Amino acid sequence: MALLHTAYFDASGKKDAHPSVTVAGAVASCKKWNRFNEEWAAVLKQERVKEFHATDFAASLGEYESWKGDKPRRSQFLRRLIEIIRQNVNKLFIATVEMDGWSSVNKEYLLEEYFFSPFALAGYSVTDLVLQWREKREKRRRLEIIFEDGEDLLDWRGLKKLCAGLDVIPERLSKEKAVPCQVGDLVAWKTRIASQNTMKINRKIDPLAFNPDLLRQALTELRSLDTVLVTPVVNGVYSRAALLRTCKKSRVPKRSTFHPSL
Repeated sequence: MALLHTAYFDASGKKDAHPSVTVAGAVASCKKWNRFNEEWAAVLKQERVKEFHATDFAASLGEYESWKGDKPRRSQFLRRLIEIIRQNVNKLFIATVEMDGWSSVNKEYLLEEYFFSPFALAGYSVTDLVLQWREKREKRRRLEIIFEDGEDLLDWRGLKKLCAGLDVIPERLSKEKAVPCQVGDLVAWKTRIASQNTMKINRKIDPLAFNPDLLRQALTELRSLDTVLVTPVVNGVYSRAALLRTCKKSRVPKRSTFHPSL
């Protein structure tokens, strides 16, 4: 019997509220995920929290309200979680869609009609990357794709339609039933924040005037990802240029040339 692997994913960012949307997660064998679940649950129990939720943790809300200002406790907690990830997953997969780029390209091409939403495109991308990972190792390796339940129903339907082209049917489960999705929550949140901060800095950079301070700030933001990208990772960003390439490669029509039949 072929060995079963499962990939768990979660998203960070909303298309109408944030500059970018990121989907991230990891793949591992069932044996590794079982060990992960035990170790992850033990850390959460020691800290008296039911689940890891990145936005609540970052803002000291909900279960983390009493953690505000306690930098040693927060740092140690994250280090322990990240070490569990490092020890128990085979590979991380990340895809980020920049909303300015999405909005711009969608005005020129039928981007939304073909790829539905930033979440659907990012989720499709990481799913495709996991399939490529399996292809390089063992075609017969059984694979499950699981997303945390929490996205808009239309976004989820869009993702399922895109994945149908890959002959994959992703599932979605609650955070309580799919604890490994919390890996995606952590990695997606950290990646999205670093991406957004880097984009802000890049907008300030004048290509005709070298500014070493801004360059250092941008590099610092990118290097901050090293704290969570502790295993082999595939990390891609759909900027405006990347979305344009995607439209051309997928033969997405321009809006100016599209004439629906009456």
